[in-house]
Amino acid sequence: MADLIIDLKRANVKIPPQVMTELRSLKTLIEISRMEGSGSNVIRRIEECLSNLESYLTPVAQEKLGDKYIKEFMRRISEARRSEAKVKLEKRFLAGVPRDKHWIRVKLTEDTPLDLLKRICSDLKLDHKVQEGDFLLIYGDDEAQIKKFVKRMQEALAR
Repeated sequence: MADLIIDLKRANVKIPPQVMTELRSLKTLIEISRMEGSGSNVIRRIEECLSNLESYLTPVAQEKLGDKYIKEFMRRISEARRSEAKVKLEKRFLAGVPRDKHWIRVKLTEDTPLDLLKRICSDLKLDHKVQEGDFLLIYGDDEAQIKKFVKRMQEALAR
């Protein structure tokens, strides 16, 4: 979807802010599903976001980029939906977080507002820092607490 939006921008098509918000939500949900597994609510929401983006972008792309482009795009989407996600979680050093802490970064969007994330961090006794680029860094001693954070965030997004 991101590639399609880039190609549309190159063709001087103005992309509405709500489409960009939907794309960011989709990316966040995909990261949540990678971290926590494929919960039915997250999968449902991912499909909903994809459907919303496709229904807006496909006709615009067909008009501006042509039928051949759309056929190739739809083939790639279909292929991506059938393939199994291969995720490699890695532990790496992140500036500002002690080495013995577990952490996750979340992009702040309308779907993931700062006050909601701070409340979840407080409930789970996790530390957090707002970072450049509208990210919230959440960290703590226990990896299980980070997973609980992801699960609670997933539940909040499903509502």
